[in-house]
Amino acid sequence: MRSLKRAVHLDFHTMPNVTDFAEHFDAKSFARTLKDAKVDFINVFAKCNLGFAYYPTAIGIPYPYMKGDMLGEMVEECHKEGIGVAAYFNIGLDHEMARKRREWTVVNKDGQVIWGDRTGNFFRLMCLNSGYKDYMLGMIREVVERYPIDGVFLDCLVMNPCYGNECQEELKACGQDPLNDQAVQSFTRQKVIDFCWDVKKITGDDILLLPNGLGHIHCEGMGSHIEIECLPGAWGYDYFAAQAAYTRTLGKQVLYMTGRFHASWGDFGGLKSKASLEYDCWDAISNGIATSVGDHMHPRDGLDPAVYRLIGEVYADIERYEPWTDGAQAAAEIAVVLPAGSDLGANNPRFPKGQKLLYAAARMLGELKYTFNIVEEKGDFSGYQVIVLPDEITITPLLQEKLERHLAAGGGIISTGFSGLDAGRTKFAIDAWNMEYKGADTRNVSYFKMLERSERFDPDFTYAVYKQGIMLEGKPGAETIADDYDAYSNKHWDGFHGYYYTPPKKASGLPAVLRSGRVYQIGFQLFLGYGENAYPEYKYLLQHCIAQFMPDPLVRCERIPSTARVAVTRKDGMDIVHVKTTYPELRGKYNVIEEHNVVHGGVVSLRGEDVKQIYSAPDRKPIPYDIADGYARIRLPEIPGYLMVVVER
Repeated sequence: MRSLKRAVHLDFHTMPNVTDFAEHFDAKSFARTLKDAKVDFINVFAKCNLGFAYYPTAIGIPYPYMKGDMLGEMVEECHKEGIGVAAYFNIGLDHEMARKRREWTVVNKDGQVIWGDRTGNFFRLMCLNSGYKDYMLGMIREVVERYPIDGVFLDCLVMNPCYGNECQEELKACGQDPLNDQAVQSFTRQKVIDFCWDVKKITGDDILLLPNGLGHIHCEGMGSHIEIECLPGAWGYDYFAAQAAYTRTLGKQVLYMTGRFHASWGDFGGLKSKASLEYDCWDAISNGIATSVGDHMHPRDGLDPAVYRLIGEVYADIERYEPWTDGAQAAAEIAVVLPAGSDLGANNPRFPKGQKLLYAAARMLGELKYTFNIVEEKGDFSGYQVIVLPDEITITPLLQEKLERHLAAGGGIISTGFSGLDAGRTKFAIDAWNMEYKGADTRNVSYFKMLERSERFDPDFTYAVYKQGIMLEGKPGAETIADDYDAYSNKHWDGFHGYYYTPPKKASGLPAVLRSGRVYQIGFQLFLGYGENAYPEYKYLLQHCIAQFMPDPLVRCERIPSTARVAVTRKDGMDIVHVKTTYPELRGKYNVIEEHNVVHGGVVSLRGEDVKQIYSAPDRKPIPYDIADGYARIRLPEIPGYLMVVVER
């Protein structure tokens, strides 16, 4: 299977009014531009979301002003330059066929086939439980048999439930209730999954297959690799960190599909700064992930020279790092358990609750400079020193077995909110939780006060709980780490006053945080609270607990700000330390990176004394260091945005 490094994802959704279509397009120039920009793989368009094909199809609708075979010419010329090519098919959207064949469209619960913003993309969707399925399979088979493509990219696998007559009748015939929204959703999802498996039969094992939007939990054995679609201007920068920490555990090649746009896809005049694109690519290689840049080709003029000058400058730098990044694997000492049903691969940037807490976890651990992965309960938990159960992790029999094995091996567990409870939320599921569950916390105002000494907490201050969880009570032998405090009242309206000012009154007599051997239980929802309120003390409470179980973490930092990120990847006996000092600034509704942030000095200590040499890459310039107390203490030079430090063992 082809190795992916420096890719481009090329959109080409072309409205039907471009009468001078491809007037300035030349396939040789197209391929040469990519080659000069250091691109070695590209997703190009076979069928766009308008429904037009860009090759002389006998099945679909060719673009009305197209002459010749644009797709075939691109494949031929790119292959001459050694560039791999995947054919793009938009599956969920096909506006030409939607208007010609209304019976092929999704019908929403209100009986509509068109809804929402008609100047956008997703105002009508296609149903794969209709003739559209065979239509699309025919086009994909046509392209696979006609062209020597290296991959197939299936886009917009939207699983919006379809309430059309055909779906409802089949659902009823299967003994399901067509009025049950969950049953309708599951039926639609299965039709999408079945379609993707049919595509897999066409592509076989020799052609890359990317079902974008289907979700990783549905792709086992199907998708050949993973592309994390994330335009930070639209998705936000927390999205990628969690996606990367999860997808790199799945045993597939992973690409970070960022974009050259300022806003989002189709932003023709939006060109992000070089600093911003560098930041995204540094994020990728810091996580042991390859890079991809999204673009949208002009339908008349072809590739924009300014865009590919930008991509080429950044990719030339990324190529120089490849002796240390190719095949490198991210180090991780902490495993954050993925909540059931929170499929991070479903490509939903709108932060559903189960995902939002994971974005918060990734941010907290990144700010604290810990190395971590996000792991499914069926994943491999061995090798981690600490397992984190964020807010909503119900203990299944499989997870219980793995957690008990982890504790028996001397590992630590940090559980927050409703995590740790059995499936019925009646009690803690594992005996190692030497404490009582006293029910859900019905308050909307509460506080905690640290009892255990910590330099981050003032012992005289009561700290706010922004997201209540459960009430705890310790059993003999459990240790109270923080006390729980009541307010004078909940926030409420009593007919006379709106009770907004609700200071702490007194200790409730129950703990807010308990320790039972190798288990910490934090009663409130630490991660959702941080995700919504960004209260630094929540991060420091997490750090306090981790430090008790992991006093000698892989990385220690001095004079490195919380806005910076420090990650470690490993390859061929080398530890590669990535220090990224640039960070986005919220301007209006977008996070923007205009220039790099510079850190002057600072120290990173890496565990392990068996050091042969330490240098910066790619220039191989030696970096001074000392060996003390089991660590290599590396004295960093000035860092204008990013520094790769190589520690050869």
